[in-house]
Amino acid sequence: MPRAEPARRRGRAIWPWAIGGATVAVALVLTLIWVLVVKSPSRLITRAEAAAQAGDWTAALEYWRSVNATESARIGTHLGEARACLALNRAAQAERSLHRALAADPTDLEPWKLLLEILQVEDRLLEAQRLGLEAYDRVHPEARRDLLKELTQGLLAELPDELVRTTLRRWVEADGDGDDVDAQVALWQRIAAQPRADDPDRYSLLQSMETLLAGHPDHIGAREALVAALADAGEPQRGRALLDEWPQRARDARYWRLRGRWELEYDHRPDRAAAAFQTTVAELPQDWRSWYRLARALRILGRDREGRQAAETVSRIREVLDPLTLGPQLDAAFDHLDDPAALRNLAAICNRAGLTRLADAWRTEAQIVTRAPGSVAP
Repeated sequence: MPRAEPARRRGRAIWPWAIGGATVAVALVLTLIWVLVVKSPSRLITRAEAAAQAGDWTAALEYWRSVNATESARIGTHLGEARACLALNRAAQAERSLHRALAADPTDLEPWKLLLEILQVEDRLLEAQRLGLEAYDRVHPEARRDLLKELTQGLLAELPDELVRTTLRRWVEADGDGDDVDAQVALWQRIAAQPRADDPDRYSLLQSMETLLAGHPDHIGAREALVAALADAGEPQRGRALLDEWPQRARDARYWRLRGRWELEYDHRPDRAAAAFQTTVAELPQDWRSWYRLARALRILGRDREGRQAAETVSRIREVLDPLTLGPQLDAAFDHLDDPAALRNLAAICNRAGLTRLADAWRTEAQIVTRAPGSVAP
């Protein structure tokens, strides 16, 4: 009997440990259940969709990002994240999500369309042109006309200035980390091109642009905006330094447009200016301002016939881009994308604006519709 007491003491000593071990085990099981059920991708998707339906975009974004951090990420989940970002005015984050969506499935129309809409608001026409033509080759054939509609609208039609400014301000303000450089640049370019009484003065604007470029020296849009603003401010020497530092790999139409302006207006070398503007309009054929400066350079060089042709191109493009006539023409054609005649009208508009590749795509679509079973050629 004396030996029973130590056994009871040992039992009492082991009992708390057993309870503690059981508690830990239960906690681990509950955690596992929570991870597998509550945090499962399918449950997160359901919650994300419900939050989006309720207009709780902050919660929807959190859920979508949780899904996209797993192997269950798909084009639809990336699109969901992008839509939530746009609803919260986080355009730069939406753009990144859309590129991930395209990496998952480049044949889907929706991410291409949303990207083109962002690029149009931010006046990134060269990028929109490249992206749209790439998209045309990659989306499902039945979606191509809708893609071309979005691209044509983005390259030719001009959005109302007040709408664009308001949208850009929302995007800039919603971006607390200064991440949306493109939106900030686009807003400042609008202010520089069409200043209003309540806009920042030119000196403040230049200071802000310089600070932005110093923080993002590889951002071509920021460099382009500052160089153009310096030209308008009558400070060609500072602008020339930034032009000379332009990264060699990124010398596209944006660079040559500005280089041509310096060669023509400040360095008085019309031969170099003409070459620069010819490079520009090869990439941006609808840029009537570069055509205008090209015409000036050619006339100075005594190349009168070419100068007249360039001047006629200026007149033709400006006539096509006149919003009073362009808007109704586009609307009338867009309402009948199953009509070969409407598609050929769109091809003619694009061709007159100099967008020959886009015009060719519209003509191709017209031929496809004409050959479709049951169609009647006009």
